[in-house]
Amino acid sequence: MKPALRVISTGVCLPERIVTNDEIRRERNAAIDPQWVENTLGIRQRRIAEDGVQTSDLAAKAAREALRNAGVAADSIDLVIVATSSPDQRAPATACFVQKKAGLTNAIAFDVSAVCSGFLFSLTTAASMLHAGQARRALVIGADIYSRVTDWGRRDCVFFGDGSGAALLESGPQTAHGHFDAELFTDSTAAQAFSIKGQGDSFDMNGPAVFNAAKHAVPRCINEVLARNGMTSSDVDIVVPHQPSRSLLGEIARRADIPFDRFHLNMDRYANTVGATIPIALHEAVMAGKVHSGDRMLFAAAGAGFTAGAAIHHWC
Repeated sequence: MKPALRVISTGVCLPERIVTNDEIRRERNAAIDPQWVENTLGIRQRRIAEDGVQTSDLAAKAAREALRNAGVAADSIDLVIVATSSPDQRAPATACFVQKKAGLTNAIAFDVSAVCSGFLFSLTTAASMLHAGQARRALVIGADIYSRVTDWGRRDCVFFGDGSGAALLESGPQTAHGHFDAELFTDSTAAQAFSIKGQGDSFDMNGPAVFNAAKHAVPRCINEVLARNGMTSSDVDIVVPHQPSRSLLGEIARRADIPFDRFHLNMDRYANTVGATIPIALHEAVMAGKVHSGDRMLFAAAGAGFTAGAAIHHWC
C-alpha cells in the first residue's frame, strides 16, 4: 500500500509592483481593450518583478514561507523540485540556486520544464519519489518571471504575470485520506502553439491553437484520472487549476461536467503566472479556509509542449 501524501504547508512570493490593463494601454501603447481583457480573460492586473530579481529569488522566498508556516527546519527537506520555464540561467538548474538561498542543504534539487503544466508534473514527480521512499519531505515550487519574455506592444501582452508558490509535502502512514494520483499528457504535434525561441526573445503564441488543444486535453485527463479512481465529476469538492483565462477554464469545466463555482480562480489579480499558478491558488484556497480534511481536490493544467494533466488528492 502506498504511503499517504500530505501537503503540510504552502507559501507564496508575489512581487509588489502591480500593473493594470489600463496602465498597459496607457503607458505601453498596447492595442488592447482593458474591459475586453477583464470580461473575456478574467484578468484585471498582474504582478511584475523588479529589475534584478531572479526566478530563484521568488522561489526561495515562497519556500521559506512554506517552511515557516509548517514550523519545520530547512535541513529536514530531502527534495526540491522547481517548476520553471524562465530559469535564472541555462545551467545550472534554478533549483540549485534555491537550495542555497533557502538553506535547503540536505535536499536533492532539480528543475522540471513543462511550462504551465510544470507544477503539476513536478508534484507528480515528487509524489512518486515520496511513495518510493526516496524522500520523506519535499518542497515543490512553481516560479516564473514572464514579464521579461513579453512584448508589451502586442495585444497578447496581457496574459502573463510574475510570481512563485510552494507546497511542502510529507509522506506518512496510509490513512483514509492522503491519496494522490495523476494523469499526465503530451502531444508534440501542437508544440509550436506556444514557444520562446531563444535568449532574449519574447514568447510567440497562437491563442486559438492553445485554446483548442487545452479544451480537449485537460477534460480528457480529468475524466481519465477520475475514472481510474472510481470517481465522477460530482465527487470533486474543489478544483485548483492552472489559471490561463476565465473563458478557457469555463470551457474545461463544461466539458468535464464540473460546476464552475468549484474552481478556485485568481487570474483577475495575478494573470497567468505559468508554473506558479497552481501553488499560488492552492495557498490562497488553504488560507481562505476553502480546503478541509477529506476534501477531494482536483488539480488541472495545460501548457506548451503541448502538455496537460489532472490529479486528484484526498486532502488530509
